[in-house]
Amino acid sequence: MSLENNKILVREFLEASCAMNIERMRLLTTDDFTWSTMSAQQPQVHKKEDFLNFLPQLFAEADGPFTMLFDEFTAEDDRVSVTAKGHLKLKNGKVYANAYHILLHIRDGKIARGQEYMDSAHVAEIFGL
Repeated sequence: MSLENNKILVREFLEASCAMNIERMRLLTTDDFTWSTMSAQQPQVHKKEDFLNFLPQLFAEADGPFTMLFDEFTAEDDRVSVTAKGHLKLKNGKVYANAYHILLHIRDGKIARGQEYMDSAHVAEIFGL
């Protein structure tokens, strides 16, 4: 795939995640896909099905959609780097607003690995994780 096609694939994956389109995310990732949250407290690696099953639970208390404003997409070799800002209002009145750097690795036209860097203290504050 070209670098431009890799960026399109990554945008489609991230948009599917915002829409909680788990089946689309499943199709866009390799069977051995992993997602790593790179927090200062405790980095975690999630296997594909664990990650896909966790997302709906994480946003179960949402009061509206999770939105992500993409800043930059940079592609090189088999990697796409994305900077973005996310926003989600919860039913309890709290607002989750985080900044992200996401690095995704592409293999055979699918996403094989994602690494998410964000303010993990804010995640813990809002979601109690």
